[in-house]
Amino acid sequence: MSRLENTAKNFIWSTISTLLGALIGFVSRTVFIHVLGTDYLGVNGLFTNLLTMLSFTELGIGAAINFSLYKPLALNDIEQIKSLMNFYKKAYGIIAGIITVLGLILLPFIKLFITGGEGIQNIYLIYLIFLFNTSYSYLFTYKRTLLFADQKSYLITNIQMVINILTLLIQLAILLVFKNYIAYLASMVVIGVLQNFYVNGYINKRYPYLLEKKVQNLSKENRASILKNVKALLLHKMGDLCINQTDNIIISSFINITVVGLVSNYYLIINTVNSFLVNLFNAANASWGHLIATETEEKRLDIFNGYNFLAFCFFGWASICFYNLLNPFITLWIGEDKLIGQGIVNLVIINFYVTGMRIPLANIKAAAGVYFQDRFVSLIQAAINLVISIVSVRYLGLAGVFMGSVVSSLLVPCWYRPIVVYRYVLAASPKTYFTKYVCYALITGVNTGITSALSTWLFKNGITWVSVSGTGIICTVIPFIVICLCFRHTKEYRYVKGLVKTLAYDRVLKRFI
Repeated sequence: MSRLENTAKNFIWSTISTLLGALIGFVSRTVFIHVLGTDYLGVNGLFTNLLTMLSFTELGIGAAINFSLYKPLALNDIEQIKSLMNFYKKAYGIIAGIITVLGLILLPFIKLFITGGEGIQNIYLIYLIFLFNTSYSYLFTYKRTLLFADQKSYLITNIQMVINILTLLIQLAILLVFKNYIAYLASMVVIGVLQNFYVNGYINKRYPYLLEKKVQNLSKENRASILKNVKALLLHKMGDLCINQTDNIIISSFINITVVGLVSNYYLIINTVNSFLVNLFNAANASWGHLIATETEEKRLDIFNGYNFLAFCFFGWASICFYNLLNPFITLWIGEDKLIGQGIVNLVIINFYVTGMRIPLANIKAAAGVYFQDRFVSLIQAAINLVISIVSVRYLGLAGVFMGSVVSSLLVPCWYRPIVVYRYVLAASPKTYFTKYVCYALITGVNTGITSALSTWLFKNGITWVSVSGTGIICTVIPFIVICLCFRHTKEYRYVKGLVKTLAYDRVLKRFI
């Protein structure tokens, strides 16, 4: 099966899973808010972030092993695959233990992270359930890396989809019948354990050699290579966690746990869209690994330019939609009293766009195993983010928290990561990339202004589902026209057009004609 076919299958199944999960997720969130209130929603977001912070002990081993698997899978080197997976299993067992110990040490101090929320009951039990759900998963999930590296993630996506939908339906029923948050969390844990046993059994059947007892230890050279990548990835992971998982902790500590719940409603929408887009780009990760191993640097550059143009199209479009639709949608969905200011929303959108535009860089960098060269970037960004956020939140409130994310992102990785990728993977000058980056940002800004002005002019009579739907159409049609007019003669546009034709016609329609 070709790289393109594997990528398409991975994307199609992950998209179906994301869309169905999002639909039921919105229903579940609506019931959650009305039954339990925003305080428990805030606790949900806070503890998720705290436990994700503890997962820094994973050290980036997963990414390092994933990269190390590309070559033995391509060569069908069973013994090397077994050795890598055995090493992975032992490492993740140790990590599960470390997370459990650190989580228990943190237990007595949980209430220090919460401002407000006096009506929340059983806070320590809730935290322990989150801790168990985080730590035990490391004992099972390591085997899934083999499917991702083998370009076969679509094989378990449909299983995951069914289980996720089942979980959401059961949790929805528990909320409606028992109105109990503990029961809601317990159902998630029980189904998660059953899911992991089932998926592991499925992977064992597909790769039966994983059950063989005779396994060679990794050679010193392989251990040294993995250790080098792990050291670099540890710095990346620590930085990324401080950047992505601290906002809720700062909001809960300095403002109020209820505000965490309000913000989480926005992130439910943003993360749903982001999951769809990330799935699109991540579906090609293993193919990138194969491409880098087999193609010339010129070929890599051409494909990367098209890949980057796709990121501009999708993340630019999503940002435009968010600017015009987030607050109107929240108003219609759960009420005007659940809104946050448009200025704060704008900061969140800018951060979403800037982060999204770095995904092509991150994916090709990971596929090439380039971790060491920019190992300090995430830490520097994290330090800037934390300082700005903690200082600004005292003077600007919620806006200050997100200002730290935006400023740190623009100051560090947006200019340094392209330099690393172009130097070590593409063997080209990054000047063209920066020129295109500014051009893409300007086009996105212009499209945002046009769509906002047009939708405001057309829909003057208040917020309705009709106005939201009409604005959504405007936010799709106008950017599409502008992008076609501005880029129709470029190489990237022709590449993407040919890619869409191949996927939509040659791989799909021909089967029905």
